[in-house]
Amino acid sequence: MAGTIKQKVLSEKIITVCNTDFPTPQMVEFVGDLGFDALFIDCEQSSTDFKLVEELSRAARVSNMASVLRPYSKEPGLINRYLSCGAGGIQAPKVGSVEEGRALLDGMSHWDKGDYRDKIIIFMIESRQGIECLPELLKLEEVDVFYFGQNDLAESMGLKGDRKNPKVRSLVEDGIRRTADAGKIAGMNVQDEIDAVGHYMDLGLRWVNVHQKQFMARGSKAFISAAKSRAAG
Repeated sequence: MAGTIKQKVLSEKIITVCNTDFPTPQMVEFVGDLGFDALFIDCEQSSTDFKLVEELSRAARVSNMASVLRPYSKEPGLINRYLSCGAGGIQAPKVGSVEEGRALLDGMSHWDKGDYRDKIIIFMIESRQGIECLPELLKLEEVDVFYFGQNDLAESMGLKGDRKNPKVRSLVEDGIRRTADAGKIAGMNVQDEIDAVGHYMDLGLRWVNVHQKQFMARGSKAFISAAKSRAAG
């Protein structure tokens, strides 16, 4: 099943990924019914525990979505435990060198409950160092997606909180192009730039991650504005 879902998802021209900011199995099924291709499970910056990982991963499978999990550490034992909990893929944070990438893949290869290559493997490029070694990282065949983390990249450049800075934007856009040119999948969280997805797709972006709260904020603001305007009428 994991291999089937991976194959299906990665064959899509554009892969839509939802970061459920309020993760419950019911919400995952709701998101799946909307048509998202994959679910992002955050274990780096949230309180999601192993039990919930199992439940969210199961809900994603039931909804015919892939699930990719970002761990708080690249320690092999931790990553392999998440795989055993049913995560359909690993989104490894802050990969900054080829040696680090190879060590991560080697650790996953020791997972004893299946073939790690049936899982979606994503490397997050979140620093100048990661950008600089991107050409070598792109040669690692097992890696499916190279995901550009704008916030951490900005911080590594001394531009904390300024992910839209032209210097940051230039590196991200160049990284997307180089990834696509290498025949790999480029990914990114579009955050509040939902309307700019077309621009990034033109550069070669295929793995498009968006926060659920962005849609909730947009819909709520539109509803409140319409209701208040009508009442003021």
